[in-house]
Amino acid sequence: MRRRKRYIKCWDRETGRTVLLHRKVAETMLGRSLLPGEIVHHRDGDSLNNTWDNLLVLPNQRYHAHFEYHLRCEKRGQPLLFPELLQVIREDRRGTLFEGILPG
Repeated sequence: MRRRKRYIKCWDRETGRTVLLHRKVAETMLGRSLLPGEIVHHRDGDSLNNTWDNLLVLPNQRYHAHFEYHLRCEKRGQPLLFPELLQVIREDRRGTLFEGILPG
């Protein structure tokens, strides 16, 4: 049976609500609020490791599921057709997935 991931919660004084710490760290890292569909991915898979270099903001759940699928395939030893797809997750870059690609 799979174990559920645990996430650390914190109190947001501005909104008066409880928020997930990894989302708050990502907002601080980006200098803006996260958009409603954006997903914060933990690079090492540890949901309790909320350091900025372990977080990657993905544009939506579709991209997140796609990366998770390829990471599971790699873990099983299946060869990747396009290994550069996972290069973004392995790089130690701050910010969003498309930050270096899209014009600012």
